[in-house]
Amino acid sequence: MADTHKFAAELLERSAAAYAAEAAALMRGPGSSADSVVDPVWKRHLVQRVLELSAAVANGEPALFIARVRWSRKAFRARGHAEADLEASLRALARVLERQLPPAAGAMALDTLSRGLEALAVPWRDEASDGLDPSRPEDRLALTYLNLVLEGNVSEAIARLVQASASLSLEAIYLQVLMPAQREIGTLWQLGDLSVPEEHLVTSTTQRAMAILSHAAPRAAANGRTVVVAAVAGNAHDLSLRAAADLFECAGWRSLLLGADVPADELPTAVTFFEADLLVLGAMLSTQLRTLATTVEAVRSRCERDVRILVGGSAFDEAPEVWRKLGADGYARTLGEATVAAESLLATA
Repeated sequence: MADTHKFAAELLERSAAAYAAEAAALMRGPGSSADSVVDPVWKRHLVQRVLELSAAVANGEPALFIARVRWSRKAFRARGHAEADLEASLRALARVLERQLPPAAGAMALDTLSRGLEALAVPWRDEASDGLDPSRPEDRLALTYLNLVLEGNVSEAIARLVQASASLSLEAIYLQVLMPAQREIGTLWQLGDLSVPEEHLVTSTTQRAMAILSHAAPRAAANGRTVVVAAVAGNAHDLSLRAAADLFECAGWRSLLLGADVPADELPTAVTFFEADLLVLGAMLSTQLRTLATTVEAVRSRCERDVRILVGGSAFDEAPEVWRKLGADGYARTLGEATVAAESLLATA
C-alpha cells in the first residue's frame, strides 16, 4: 500500500464525521457551512460514504466505492428518493475534500469520487432478473420456503427443506436454496417490502433449518484437520459463515464456528488453542477490509501455529483480487469454493 494512499485513507477515516457534516451543510445551499444545522440523516449517509471511500483508497480499489454508490442509487430508487440528491451529496463531498485534503493525499480520493459520479451517469438497468425465478426448481423451493416462513408456518417451511434433502445434497440446499432466499429477503428489505421483524424471523428460521439439515447430512471420513471460522470485528452477519462451517464439517474437517464480530486480538489465542490448520475469515462490507487486514496481521504475529488463512464474503465481490493486499493466503469467491480452496492451500503448506 502506497504511503500516500495509507495517509489519505487514515485521514478520511479519522475525519469522516467532520467531512460529512460540512458536505451535508453545503447541500443546504450557497453560503452554508459546517456550522449550519444539518440534516442528521444526510450526515449519517455521508459518514458511511466517507468510510467506504477510505476503504477504496486504502486498498487502491476504486471499484469498492463505485459498487456502494450503485447500491445507494438502487436503494434511493426503491425508497422513492430523488437520485439527483445522491449525486448532489457526492458533489458536496468532493468540494469538501478538495479543500480539506492535501493535494498529494487527496488525488486518489477525488479520482475515486469522480468515478462514483460517472457510475451514476450510466443509465439505470433493471436488476429484477437477479431475483428468484419460479421456473427453476431450487428457486421455486426457496420462494415456497420464504412464503411459509413469512406466513408464520415455520415448522412447515423447515419440513419442506428436510423433505428436499432426500434428493438434494446439503451443499445444494445451502447454495441453491437458502443463500438465494437470504439474498431475496435482503432485496425485499431494500425495497421496503419487508420489516425488520420479518427479516429476523427468516434469518432465525434459516439458522434452525441449517442446524437440522447439517446434523442429518452424511459426512466424509475425518481428515484430521481443524478449521476455525469467524466473522471479523464489525461484521454482525455470520449466516454464510455458518454454512461454510457446516460444509467443512461434512467434508471431514473438525469445524469450529466462532460466529459474528470476533475481536482481532482474541483470534490468535483461539487458533492456537484449537490447533487450527486453517482460519476462515469473512467480511461483508468494504469498510471491514481494514479490520480484516489487522486481524490477519494479529494472527501472523501472535499465533503459535503456522495457520493458513482463507478469506471471503461480499466485501470482495467488486474487487476479488484485493485479498492479496491483506496478507491472506487465499480467497473463496463462493461458499462452494471454500473447501476446494482450503484443500489447495494445505496441499502447498
